[in-house]
Amino acid sequence: MPDSIIKTLAYFDIFNTPLTREELYHWLWEEKVSDFTNFARQLDDLEKEKKISKKSGYYFLPERAKIINIRQRAAPITEEKMQIAVRAGKKIRWIPFVEAVFVCNTVAGGGVKKASDIDVFIVIKNGRLWLSRLLTTIALSIFGLRRNKKHITNKICLSFYATNDGLDFSKIKIADPDIYLVYWLENLIPVYDPNNILKKIRHQNQWAKKYLPNASGDYQILYRWQVIDSKLSKAIKYFFAKAWAGEYGDLLESQAKKIQQAKMKMSLPNHNKESKLGVVISDHMLKFHESDRRAEY
Repeated sequence: MPDSIIKTLAYFDIFNTPLTREELYHWLWEEKVSDFTNFARQLDDLEKEKKISKKSGYYFLPERAKIINIRQRAAPITEEKMQIAVRAGKKIRWIPFVEAVFVCNTVAGGGVKKASDIDVFIVIKNGRLWLSRLLTTIALSIFGLRRNKKHITNKICLSFYATNDGLDFSKIKIADPDIYLVYWLENLIPVYDPNNILKKIRHQNQWAKKYLPNASGDYQILYRWQVIDSKLSKAIKYFFAKAWAGEYGDLLESQAKKIQQAKMKMSLPNHNKESKLGVVISDHMLKFHESDRRAEY
Protein backbone atom coordinates (compact mmCIF):
# COMPACT_ATOMS: atom_id res chain seq x y z
CA MET A 1 0.00 0.00 0.00
CA PRO A 2 2.79 2.57 0.68
CA ASP A 3 3.86 2.39 -2.97
CA SER A 4 0.27 2.94 -4.14
CA ILE A 5 -0.11 5.96 -1.88
CA ILE A 6 3.09 7.54 -3.21
CA LYS A 7 2.18 6.73 -6.83
CA THR A 8 -1.23 8.33 -6.39
CA LEU A 9 0.18 11.50 -4.84
CA ALA A 10 2.85 11.64 -7.56
CA TYR A 11 0.21 11.51 -10.30
CA PHE A 12 -1.90 14.29 -8.79
CA ASP A 13 1.25 16.29 -8.13
CA ILE A 14 1.58 16.69 -11.89
CA PHE A 15 -1.59 18.78 -11.70
CA ASN A 16 -0.57 20.63 -8.51
CA THR A 17 -3.36 18.90 -6.60
CA PRO A 18 -2.85 17.74 -2.99
CA LEU A 19 -5.40 15.25 -1.71
CA THR A 20 -7.43 14.85 1.45
CA ARG A 21 -7.37 11.45 3.15
CA GLU A 22 -10.79 10.60 1.71
CA GLU A 23 -9.73 11.64 -1.79
CA LEU A 24 -6.54 9.65 -1.54
CA TYR A 25 -8.56 6.60 -0.54
CA HIS A 26 -10.95 7.13 -3.47
CA TRP A 27 -8.19 7.63 -6.06
CA LEU A 28 -5.72 5.08 -4.65
CA TRP A 29 -3.94 3.39 -7.54
CA GLU A 30 -4.28 -0.42 -7.87
CA GLU A 31 -4.75 -1.08 -4.16
CA LYS A 32 -8.03 -2.25 -2.67
CA VAL A 33 -8.48 -0.90 0.86
CA SER A 34 -10.28 -3.42 3.05
CA ASP A 35 -9.45 -1.71 6.34
CA PHE A 36 -9.67 2.09 6.41
CA THR A 37 -8.05 2.23 9.85
CA ASN A 38 -5.00 0.44 8.48
CA PHE A 39 -4.99 2.80 5.50
CA ALA A 40 -4.93 5.81 7.85
CA ARG A 41 -2.13 4.20 9.84
CA GLN A 42 -0.10 3.73 6.65
CA LEU A 43 -0.50 7.43 5.92
CA ASP A 44 0.75 8.31 9.40
CA ASP A 45 3.74 6.00 9.01
CA LEU A 46 4.70 7.48 5.64
CA GLU A 47 4.44 10.96 7.09
CA LYS A 48 6.70 10.02 10.02
CA GLU A 49 9.19 8.54 7.58
CA LYS A 50 9.03 11.84 5.63
CA LYS A 51 8.07 10.04 2.44
CA ILE A 52 4.92 12.15 2.22
CA SER A 53 3.83 15.37 3.90
CA LYS A 54 0.60 16.65 5.41
CA LYS A 55 -0.70 20.16 6.02
CA SER A 56 -4.15 21.72 6.44
CA GLY A 57 -5.77 18.33 5.92
CA TYR A 58 -3.99 17.69 2.60
CA TYR A 59 -1.41 15.05 1.70
CA PHE A 60 1.31 15.69 -0.87
CA LEU A 61 4.89 14.80 -1.78
CA PRO A 62 7.71 16.23 0.38
CA GLU A 63 8.59 19.91 -0.19
CA ARG A 64 5.45 20.47 -2.26
CA ALA A 65 3.34 22.37 0.27
CA LYS A 66 2.92 25.23 -2.20
CA ILE A 67 0.40 23.20 -4.20
CA ILE A 68 -2.13 23.62 -1.37
CA ASN A 69 -2.44 27.31 -2.25
CA ILE A 70 -2.57 26.44 -5.94
CA ARG A 71 -5.48 24.08 -5.35
CA GLN A 72 -7.32 26.58 -3.17
CA ARG A 73 -6.89 29.33 -5.75
CA ALA A 74 -8.23 26.96 -8.41
CA ALA A 75 -11.59 26.51 -6.64
CA PRO A 76 -13.19 29.81 -7.79
CA ILE A 77 -11.67 29.32 -11.25
CA THR A 78 -13.33 25.92 -11.50
CA GLU A 79 -16.64 27.39 -10.37
CA GLU A 80 -16.45 30.11 -13.01
CA LYS A 81 -15.68 27.64 -15.77
CA MET A 82 -18.40 25.24 -14.66
CA GLN A 83 -20.96 28.03 -14.88
CA ILE A 84 -19.83 28.67 -18.46
CA ALA A 85 -20.12 24.92 -19.14
CA VAL A 86 -23.68 25.06 -17.81
CA ARG A 87 -24.49 27.92 -20.18
CA ALA A 88 -23.10 25.87 -23.06
CA GLY A 89 -25.01 22.81 -21.90
CA LYS A 90 -28.25 24.78 -22.00
CA LYS A 91 -27.57 25.53 -25.67
CA ILE A 92 -26.46 22.00 -26.54
CA ARG A 93 -29.51 20.37 -24.93
CA TRP A 94 -31.60 21.66 -27.87
CA ILE A 95 -29.48 19.79 -30.44
CA PRO A 96 -31.23 16.67 -31.78
CA PHE A 97 -29.60 13.32 -30.94
CA VAL A 98 -27.28 14.74 -28.26
CA GLU A 99 -27.58 12.38 -25.30
CA ALA A 100 -25.04 13.74 -22.80
CA VAL A 101 -22.47 16.45 -22.19
CA PHE A 102 -19.58 15.92 -19.77
CA VAL A 103 -16.96 18.36 -18.54
CA CYS A 104 -13.56 16.66 -18.54
CA ASN A 105 -9.77 17.13 -18.43
CA THR A 106 -8.35 19.97 -16.29
CA VAL A 107 -11.63 21.52 -15.13
CA ALA A 108 -12.86 18.12 -13.94
CA GLY A 109 -9.63 16.47 -12.89
CA GLY A 110 -7.32 19.16 -11.55
CA GLY A 111 -4.71 21.53 -12.87
CA VAL A 112 -7.14 24.16 -14.14
CA LYS A 113 -5.76 27.65 -14.74
CA LYS A 114 -7.44 30.99 -15.28
CA ALA A 115 -6.39 30.97 -18.94
CA SER A 116 -7.67 27.42 -19.52
CA ASP A 117 -10.43 26.52 -21.91
CA ILE A 118 -13.24 24.14 -20.93
CA ASP A 119 -13.04 20.66 -22.41
CA VAL A 120 -16.28 18.77 -22.94
CA PHE A 121 -17.04 15.25 -24.08
CA ILE A 122 -20.33 14.82 -25.95
CA VAL A 123 -22.26 11.59 -26.51
CA ILE A 124 -24.50 11.43 -29.59
CA LYS A 125 -26.97 8.84 -30.83
CA ASN A 126 -25.46 6.33 -33.24
CA GLY A 127 -25.88 7.32 -36.87
CA ARG A 128 -26.12 11.06 -36.26
CA LEU A 129 -22.61 11.90 -35.04
CA TRP A 130 -21.67 14.22 -37.90
CA LEU A 131 -24.99 16.03 -38.04
CA SER A 132 -25.17 16.71 -34.32
CA ARG A 133 -21.53 17.78 -34.18
CA LEU A 134 -22.13 20.30 -36.98
CA LEU A 135 -25.21 21.71 -35.25
CA THR A 136 -23.39 21.89 -31.90
CA THR A 137 -20.45 23.73 -33.46
CA ILE A 138 -22.78 26.23 -35.13
CA ALA A 139 -24.84 26.81 -31.98
CA LEU A 140 -21.88 27.49 -29.69
CA SER A 141 -20.21 29.65 -32.33
CA ILE A 142 -23.34 31.82 -32.63
CA PHE A 143 -23.40 32.39 -28.87
CA GLY A 144 -19.67 33.06 -28.69
CA LEU A 145 -18.99 30.06 -26.46
CA ARG A 146 -16.83 27.96 -28.75
CA ARG A 147 -13.05 27.96 -28.57
CA ASN A 148 -11.08 28.99 -31.63
CA LYS A 149 -7.46 29.88 -32.34
CA LYS A 150 -7.92 33.49 -31.21
CA HIS A 151 -10.20 32.93 -28.22
CA ILE A 152 -9.27 30.19 -25.75
CA THR A 153 -9.82 31.33 -22.16
CA ASN A 154 -13.22 30.26 -20.81
CA LYS A 155 -14.32 28.93 -24.20
CA ILE A 156 -15.76 25.47 -24.83
CA CYS A 157 -13.36 23.05 -26.52
CA LEU A 158 -15.39 20.72 -28.74
CA SER A 159 -12.69 18.14 -29.33
CA PHE A 160 -14.23 14.82 -28.28
CA TYR A 161 -17.43 13.10 -29.39
CA ALA A 162 -18.59 9.49 -29.34
CA THR A 163 -21.78 7.68 -30.27
CA ASN A 164 -23.83 5.88 -27.65
CA ASP A 165 -22.61 2.53 -29.03
CA GLY A 166 -18.94 3.61 -29.07
CA LEU A 167 -18.28 4.13 -25.38
CA ASP A 168 -15.69 1.39 -24.79
CA PHE A 169 -12.54 3.47 -24.47
CA SER A 170 -10.23 0.49 -24.17
CA LYS A 171 -9.88 0.88 -27.94
CA ILE A 172 -8.03 4.17 -27.55
CA LYS A 173 -5.68 3.18 -24.71
CA ILE A 174 -2.09 4.10 -25.44
CA ALA A 175 -0.71 1.62 -22.91
CA ASP A 176 -1.80 -0.85 -20.29
CA PRO A 177 -2.44 0.92 -18.05
CA ASP A 178 -3.33 4.21 -19.67
CA ILE A 179 -3.17 6.13 -16.38
CA TYR A 180 -4.60 9.41 -17.62
CA LEU A 181 -7.52 7.68 -19.37
CA VAL A 182 -8.40 5.74 -16.21
CA TYR A 183 -8.58 8.91 -14.11
CA TRP A 184 -10.30 10.77 -16.97
CA LEU A 185 -13.14 8.25 -16.95
CA GLU A 186 -13.66 8.55 -13.20
CA ASN A 187 -13.51 12.36 -13.32
CA LEU A 188 -16.23 12.98 -15.91
CA ILE A 189 -18.73 15.60 -14.69
CA PRO A 190 -22.20 14.97 -16.20
CA VAL A 191 -23.43 18.51 -16.83
CA TYR A 192 -26.22 17.24 -19.11
CA ASP A 193 -27.11 13.57 -18.76
CA PRO A 194 -30.90 13.01 -18.69
CA ASN A 195 -30.64 9.29 -19.49
CA ASN A 196 -27.70 8.46 -17.20
CA ILE A 197 -25.20 7.79 -19.97
CA LEU A 198 -22.50 8.00 -17.29
CA LYS A 199 -23.70 4.68 -15.90
CA LYS A 200 -23.38 3.16 -19.38
CA ILE A 201 -19.86 4.55 -19.75
CA ARG A 202 -18.84 2.99 -16.44
CA HIS A 203 -20.38 -0.33 -17.46
CA GLN A 204 -18.61 -0.28 -20.84
CA ASN A 205 -15.26 0.49 -19.18
CA GLN A 206 -15.14 -1.94 -16.28
CA TRP A 207 -11.56 -2.72 -17.32
CA ALA A 208 -10.62 0.56 -15.59
CA LYS A 209 -12.08 -0.53 -12.25
CA LYS A 210 -9.09 -2.70 -11.37
CA TYR A 211 -6.86 0.38 -11.35
CA LEU A 212 -9.12 2.38 -9.03
CA PRO A 213 -10.74 -0.34 -6.92
CA ASN A 214 -11.91 2.06 -4.19
CA ALA A 215 -13.70 4.49 -6.49
CA SER A 216 -17.40 4.09 -5.80
CA GLY A 217 -18.60 5.10 -9.25
CA ASP A 218 -21.43 7.12 -7.71
CA TYR A 219 -21.57 10.74 -8.76
CA GLN A 220 -23.80 13.35 -7.19
CA ILE A 221 -23.45 16.50 -9.28
CA LEU A 222 -24.04 19.86 -7.65
CA TYR A 223 -27.47 21.17 -8.62
CA ARG A 224 -26.01 24.44 -9.91
CA TRP A 225 -23.84 22.45 -12.33
CA GLN A 226 -26.72 20.40 -13.72
CA VAL A 227 -28.57 21.13 -16.96
CA ILE A 228 -32.14 19.82 -17.16
CA ASP A 229 -34.30 19.60 -20.27
CA SER A 230 -37.08 22.17 -20.43
CA LYS A 231 -40.46 21.11 -21.81
CA LEU A 232 -39.81 23.13 -24.95
CA SER A 233 -36.28 21.82 -25.56
CA LYS A 234 -37.53 18.27 -25.02
CA ALA A 235 -40.39 18.77 -27.48
CA ILE A 236 -38.13 20.29 -30.15
CA LYS A 237 -35.53 17.53 -29.78
CA TYR A 238 -38.27 14.92 -30.02
CA PHE A 239 -39.73 16.55 -33.14
CA PHE A 240 -36.45 16.67 -35.03
CA ALA A 241 -35.40 13.22 -33.82
CA LYS A 242 -38.58 11.86 -35.42
CA ALA A 243 -38.32 14.01 -38.55
CA TRP A 244 -34.66 13.10 -39.10
CA ALA A 245 -34.85 9.45 -38.08
CA GLY A 246 -35.20 7.97 -41.56
CA GLU A 247 -33.77 8.47 -45.03
CA TYR A 248 -33.93 12.27 -44.87
CA GLY A 249 -31.90 12.18 -41.66
CA ASP A 250 -29.42 9.83 -43.33
CA LEU A 251 -29.07 12.34 -46.18
CA LEU A 252 -28.41 15.19 -43.74
CA GLU A 253 -25.88 13.04 -41.89
CA SER A 254 -24.07 12.26 -45.14
CA GLN A 255 -23.98 15.93 -46.14
CA ALA A 256 -22.78 17.01 -42.71
CA LYS A 257 -20.03 14.39 -42.89
CA LYS A 258 -18.83 15.60 -46.30
CA ILE A 259 -18.76 19.23 -45.17
CA GLN A 260 -16.73 18.45 -42.05
CA GLN A 261 -14.38 15.99 -43.71
CA ALA A 262 -13.53 18.60 -46.34
CA LYS A 263 -12.64 21.06 -43.57
CA MET A 264 -10.64 18.41 -41.70
CA LYS A 265 -8.52 17.74 -44.78
CA MET A 266 -7.44 21.37 -44.64
CA SER A 267 -7.00 21.71 -40.87
CA LEU A 268 -5.69 18.17 -40.26
CA PRO A 269 -3.76 17.29 -43.44
CA ASN A 270 -1.75 14.60 -41.65
CA HIS A 271 -4.50 13.07 -39.54
CA ASN A 272 -4.16 9.68 -41.26
CA LYS A 273 -0.58 9.59 -39.99
CA GLU A 274 -1.65 10.36 -36.43
CA SER A 275 -1.74 7.44 -34.06
CA LYS A 276 -4.66 6.73 -31.75
CA LEU A 277 -2.76 8.89 -29.28
CA GLY A 278 -4.72 11.96 -30.19
CA VAL A 279 -6.74 11.99 -33.38
CA VAL A 280 -9.57 9.56 -34.12
CA ILE A 281 -11.97 10.16 -37.00
CA SER A 282 -14.73 7.61 -37.53
CA ASP A 283 -18.52 7.32 -37.56
CA HIS A 284 -18.42 6.32 -33.88
CA MET A 285 -15.80 8.68 -32.49
CA LEU A 286 -14.37 12.09 -33.29
CA LYS A 287 -11.36 12.94 -31.15
CA PHE A 288 -9.11 15.88 -31.93
CA HIS A 289 -6.30 15.95 -29.37
CA GLU A 290 -3.34 16.69 -31.61
CA SER A 291 -1.15 17.42 -28.59
CA ASP A 292 -2.30 14.44 -26.52
CA ARG A 293 -0.04 14.31 -23.42
CA ARG A 294 -1.09 10.92 -22.06
CA ALA A 295 2.28 9.33 -22.82
CA GLU A 296 4.03 12.11 -20.90
CA TYR A 297 1.74 11.67 -17.88
